[in-house]
Formats: sequence, structure tokens, C-alpha cells
Amino acid sequence: MPRLLPSEPFKIVYRRFVQRILESGLLVMAVALGVGAAAAGFSLVSYTGEYNREVLSSPAYREILISTRGASEDMATPVAEKALSETTALTHADLEVRSILPAVAYAYIADRSRMRFPDENFLSGGFPGLPGGVEGAPEGVAGPGMESQDSSASPGSPGEGVSAGGEAVPSAGGGPEARFSELRDQILQAREDGDVIFPEMEELAGWEVTPEFFQAWNLQASRGSLFTEADMASRSSVMVLGAGTARLLSGDGDPGSLVGRKVSSFEGLTTIIGVLSPLGNDYDGQYFVPARDLAAAAGSQGGLRFGGMNRQLRFAVTDPGDLVQTSLLLQEWFESRYGSGQVVVTNPRAEAEQLMARNRGIGILILFLSLAGLFIASVNVSHILLGRALRMRRNIGILKALGSSRRGIIQLFSAEALMITLGGALVGTLLAIPLSRGMTEALEMGSGSVLYLVLGILLSWMLTLFFSVVPALKGAKVEAAEAMRRI
Repeated sequence: MPRLLPSEPFKIVYRRFVQRILESGLLVMAVALGVGAAAAGFSLVSYTGEYNREVLSSPAYREILISTRGASEDMATPVAEKALSETTALTHADLEVRSILPAVAYAYIADRSRMRFPDENFLSGGFPGLPGGVEGAPEGVAGPGMESQDSSASPGSPGEGVSAGGEAVPSAGGGPEARFSELRDQILQAREDGDVIFPEMEELAGWEVTPEFFQAWNLQASRGSLFTEADMASRSSVMVLGAGTARLLSGDGDPGSLVGRKVSSFEGLTTIIGVLSPLGNDYDGQYFVPARDLAAAAGSQGGLRFGGMNRQLRFAVTDPGDLVQTSLLLQEWFESRYGSGQVVVTNPRAEAEQLMARNRGIGILILFLSLAGLFIASVNVSHILLGRALRMRRNIGILKALGSSRRGIIQLFSAEALMITLGGALVGTLLAIPLSRGMTEALEMGSGSVLYLVLGILLSWMLTLFFSVVPALKGAKVEAAEAMRRI
């Protein structure tokens, strides 16, 4: 050890640290707790601001959502009290209100969708989702991917279901057994076509959208193309894949080679016409199909406009500052069209800003408490080091008598403070990492930022080091003659 600590002052510091190992260990832990908590609080506040700015920059928070009352509210209302207009559903025609709203840049539909795929159990004669076969299916109930309402209320000719892309899927009458038997035969026949893809998964999540959705979110096709209004009008069964979905379906092959091929599902055959460029968000792992105007089609045939055919309309503005005024105008227009209380206008940005304000307040409170803890820990460490310095009067007197300068004495005590605070900062880092991650995940903001955490640790350590160096200045003022008289 003398070779590692050749100078006498550092030998003194090392011996004091080892001889008072319990006291030194408690000082290190005090610094660690203060640094860890303060660094996590600083990281939380800094990351919250960055996270809020990033989230609010998303096109999702420049949208206004228009929808009818939810099914849960309808169920809670007695049938006798329901107005006839509550059966009215929103349609593509309602998007035309954008023409009188100059602040609206895009008007489109974006509804969640799921595509179910047949498995070997179904192809061998089983019923989708029921291992017991067709016999296990309730009478008159369709399986996943099939419409459960009476086919006479569905678009198209009687006896047809509707696919996720809006295409009519032929089905034979006579209950689920006959319908699934025909679908099974179609799938088995399609297996002979090398261009048809049979995904080895149960289902895939996606969206039913209108073409302006791609413009609003600035989505581009890396291969193939996006569907257009012409595709909507032709009622062709087409789909666009996210980059992640394309990689999943292509396996080890080129995702771009999927363009032009068809995907087999319970909804029939859907042609892939494009693959999106990688986005780095949830859209990478999903698909997009045209949002058909099912309610309008049902209404044109004289049937009721079922809520199950309803769509959620979205109106996007360029300037988020126009959201509130545009929301009020949309509320007035839809109330005049459908009646008061029939349509719900939602401003996601306003709701998000309230949540972010809450998270910001929580972060500031945590930072305040953690800084208070760091301050208390720093003061206590400074006080204990000062006591240790005063107990070293004899050593100081000897060093000064041997010619040590005031600067050398300051370096002596500063080295001790540096050793304790640096050890505390290292242990505090181990505490700050899970603490910071736990706080950001509790507020549903991901795992946090490593950069802000490192900055928090450095700032907290520097503050603790400042308080710990104060005793060095006090100890360096001891005069040699006074210290020698105490020997």
C-alpha cells in the first residue's frame, strides 16, 4: 500500500478512512442516498419536459375525434327513453364539414381493425376458437372474422358477410356450419396458388382508414403504393403493410416482394399493394385497409344504420392553437345535424395536456423532496467531516511544523472529501438507475433518459463535494504552534 500512497498526507487520509470504516461507510451511504434520489428527480423533471414536447408533436394531438355515444351508455339507458335518432351512425359524408372549417387540413377515418387467420384445426373441420368442432358453436353465431348480424342488414346481396376491407365474403345459408364449410373450401383451394400468403399466427392488428390518413401522418410507401379514393370507390380488397408487419410476413425474404401477393384470412383474400417506410412507432407492426362506408350502404338499402357499422371521424388541424375553436364549431354542426348529445367531440390534446401537467407537477414535487434530502445529507456529511478535521489538530500541527503549506492541508482534507463523495456517487448511481426507471414507468413515459440521469448524478455529486470541502478550509486555518500545544 505505501507504493500506492507514497505521500504522508494521503497516508493519513487512508488510515483515517480505514480506522473509522463504519463512520466512513455511513458517510458514503448518506451521500449515495442523496445523490441517487436527487439524480432520479432531476432526470424525471428533465425527461418529462422532453417527453411532453415529443408526444404533443405527434399528429395524433392535432386531431379532433368525432364519435357517437358508446355502447355502455346505450345499455344504461331504458329503451323507452331512447330517441329514434340514436340509431343514426356517422358516415363518410359527414367528413364534408371540413369545407366550412378553414383550420381543418385533413378529414379522415381511422378505426382499429383485426384480421383473423385460419389454423389447421379449422382447415381439418374444426370451428374457429372452439376445439370441439362445429358442434360446439351456438346456433346462429358466426365465428371470428364473420358478421354475426342477419345478412339481410349487411351491405351487398343477401347471404353475404363483410370483410375487414369492406369486401363481401360469400356465404351459404343454413347456419355457421354451411358458411364455414364454404369458406374452408375457398381457403383450401387458395393454397394451390403460390402467390397467396397463409400467416402462421392467430390474428393481426391494424386500422381501417381513408386515404387522407396517410397524408395527415406523412406516411410514405417504400414499396408499391398507398390506396387512393379510386380504390375506395372500386371496393377492391387491398391492404398496405407497416414495415414490421411486412418483415413478419416475409420471414427471411425481401419485404418488398410481398407487393402484389394476397393474404388469406377469415375475411377472404386481400391484395397487398404497398409497404410503408419504417416509422419507429406502433404503426410499423400493423396493417391498413380501406374504411368502407358500411352505414351509408345499409341506409341506401332501406335498412337501419347499425351502431356496429359506425365510424369515428377525425379532423386534423395544422396549428394546435385552432383545436379548441374548431372543436366548438364541430360540436355545433353535429348537434344541428343529429341533435343534442348524440355526438361526442373529443380533443385528445386537451386531455393529454392535463395529464402532462399532472406529471410535471409530480416531477417537480419529487425533485423538491429529493433536493431537500440531498441538502440535508450534504450538511450532515460536512458537519461530520468538520468534526473529523478538528480531531486531526495534532496531525495538522506536525505537518505544518514539517513545512507543509496551507494549500497542502486543504488538499489533504479535500482528498478525504473526494474519496467519500465519489464512493457515494458510485453507489448512488446504482440506486438512481432503477429509481429513475421506476418513476418514469409509473407515469407511463417509458424507461427515461440515460443522459439526464448522468447529468443529475454529476450535479448532485458536485453539490455534495462542495459542502464536503468546507471542512478543509476550516482545518487549514489551524496554526502549527496552537496544534503543537495540544500534543
